[in-house]
Parts: sequence; structure tokens; C-alpha cells
Amino acid sequence: MGSGTYPRATRLASGALLGVYTAFTNGNTVLTTVRSTDNGATWTQLGSIATEVTATHDLDNPFVLQLPSGRVLAAFRNHDRASATARPTFFRITICQSADDGATWTFLSTAASEANSVNGLWEPFLRNANDGALQLYYSRENNASDQDSLMRISSDGGQTFSSATIISGSELSAARDGMLGVATISGNSLIAVFESEQNGLFTVNSITSSDDGKTWGNRQRVYTPIGISNNAGAPQVVNVGGRLVVSFMTDEDTQLHAWISGANAKLVVSTDGGGTWGGKTTVSAVQSNWPGMVTIDSSSLLYMVDFNGVKATRVTL
Repeated sequence: MGSGTYPRATRLASGALLGVYTAFTNGNTVLTTVRSTDNGATWTQLGSIATEVTATHDLDNPFVLQLPSGRVLAAFRNHDRASATARPTFFRITICQSADDGATWTFLSTAASEANSVNGLWEPFLRNANDGALQLYYSRENNASDQDSLMRISSDGGQTFSSATIISGSELSAARDGMLGVATISGNSLIAVFESEQNGLFTVNSITSSDDGKTWGNRQRVYTPIGISNNAGAPQVVNVGGRLVVSFMTDEDTQLHAWISGANAKLVVSTDGGGTWGGKTTVSAVQSNWPGMVTIDSSSLLYMVDFNGVKATRVTL
């Protein structure tokens, strides 16, 4: 796909795949778009969503989604900082829009923003709800040991958003829930997966919704890394022909104990709507970062990962 990190993609109404990732060039951070018309076998450069000076802006975590109207939205973190090594002083989730399937972009809205009273806003995820609303999920880092998963709703295509509701994290006093992804189980039944850091180690967890994302609960463990003091995190989830697939990165095979160093990228599958998980498969070797997925058809998906640059691999279940 290209030289960069944090790859994500969505299927457009045209049948093409629109991909996005974070690239770094000439002192700038560029949220780069690419297109595939052969289900991810080959990609062509398309354009860029936003460009900022890396030293003074923390620009990352792009996510793209096409609305029923045909407009394409991109959500991403867009933070101010004094230098590349300094902690950001202002945090925001920005929404941009495209009327030409991702070739050109304009600013649409700031969905969430906070000054340095919190430690950050991270990893936005967009979803078209069954009732026509747009759902925005993201992580809010309250302090060094506490982070929650939040959701906001837009009824006007991303121009304005509701106040935030916490969907995971508030039930635990010292847990860092984050990097959330959502998929439909069936109808109005949804599953969300996320990493959670407790006692210094990361695991992959899930919650479910029976009302199309309005309320959430039923917190369960999706994956605990094998061995001692290992981690598993950065998950995403897709539905492939009725089977749920969760991607994640883990350092369980290297025992480096220096997360995220030593991580490869894997997946697990559930055939019962997320009740049980199995079929663990390694998709990308060490060092693999920030995997994402998009469903191709009823039996396959495209697995995207930063492995010495952004790579995409088709996986058949």
C-alpha cells in the first residue's frame, strides 16, 4: 500500500476499496489515501486528507467511511504540541469530508476537543447506524492509568455531534480501554473490541450491544496472550460471512517484554457471535504494528498492517 503506518480501508459504493494510512515525509505528517479496484491486490496513490508539520502536530489514527449519501468522511486525531518529543497541549478529533471518493478533502467539523486537562483523545472509529445516524467511537485518556471508550452520535452527517457517552472503562477503576473497533453480529446486535491495560499488561476484550449501539455491556475477554507478562492489543473486528474475526498484535512469541517491540500480528475467529474464540493464526511477522481489516466477501478479508511499511494480505477463512 505504501510507506507509512496505521492502515485502514473501507468499501465504497463503486466497489473500490479506499485505503488510508499515516505517512511521514520532509518533516511533515501526511494522512495519505490510496485506492484498489481489485480487492486489495494492487493499490494506486490517490491523495491526502491532511498534512501538518510533524514537530508541532500529532496527526494520526485515520479512519474512513462512506455515508449513505455518497460523501466519504475521515476521522483522525489532530493534536497540537510544542515539539515532536513534547506532550500535546490540545487534543481534538477532526472530521474531513470528500465528494469524489477520497481524492480531495475539506474540513467538516471538530467532533471532540479538550485542552491538557486530559492525557489525550485517540483512535476514532466511524460507523453508519441502522437508523441513519453516524456513530463516532474514540478513546479518552483520563490519566496515566485510566482510559475509557466513548461514543458520540451525529444526525447531520458529521457536521455536529452529541455529547459523549462512555461505553467501556467506567466499570473499572484502573484500566486503560482503547483502540476500539465495531462490527455487526446480525441486525441490531453489535460487538466492539478493544485493548485494555490492567496491571501494566494488555489484553483484548469485547462488549456487545443489542440496540444498534445505543447501549453496551456484557464485557468479556477475547484474547489473553500466552506465557508470562506478555501483551495483546490494538484489535479490530469484522464480520466475514457470519463469522467474527478479530485482529491484534502480540509479543507472546518473542518474550521481549518491551511492548510494543517484538510484536507480530494475528487473528482469532468466532462462529457463535463472540461467545468463544479460536483458530488463532499469525498473519504478519515481527515487527508488525496496528493491524486493520476490511471484509472482501463471505469467506475472505484483507488484513492490513505496518510491517516495514504498510502491507495488505488477503486472508481466506
